[in-house]
Amino acid sequence: MILGDELEVSYPDILPIFHRGLIYRFVEGPWGITGVQIIRNSKRLRGVCIVSWDEFSQGQQVCLRRRPASPEHASLILKRAEGLLQHPYDLLSANCEHFTDICYNGIRGESLTLQKGLVIGLGIVALLTLPGDQG
Repeated sequence: MILGDELEVSYPDILPIFHRGLIYRFVEGPWGITGVQIIRNSKRLRGVCIVSWDEFSQGQQVCLRRRPASPEHASLILKRAEGLLQHPYDLLSANCEHFTDICYNGIRGESLTLQKGLVIGLGIVALLTLPGDQG
């Protein structure tokens, strides 16, 4: 793990939708690293905030999604992330995926998670609105 790594975790109570965050800081203790802090955009916590590894992972497996291209890129990623602290969460325009894309690229990308959720939602609506057996 290095600073600026983009992480991804799936919470079982939110279908197969992933949540993303960035490694923000390593917490040092008298015997070395004692923890990892993650900066993320959270609906539940109402925006961009810093949380512990345990709070981010919630006991689930955390996967590396992408890594900074260089130490300078990592520094830029974290500078952008810090500039967004306390920025409010918005599902359509400022979710966790938008947050990590802005931090990595300086621009907000398309939210594949949002698109996936919309497709699932539309599929459920279609199933619920199919006409019943007319026979």
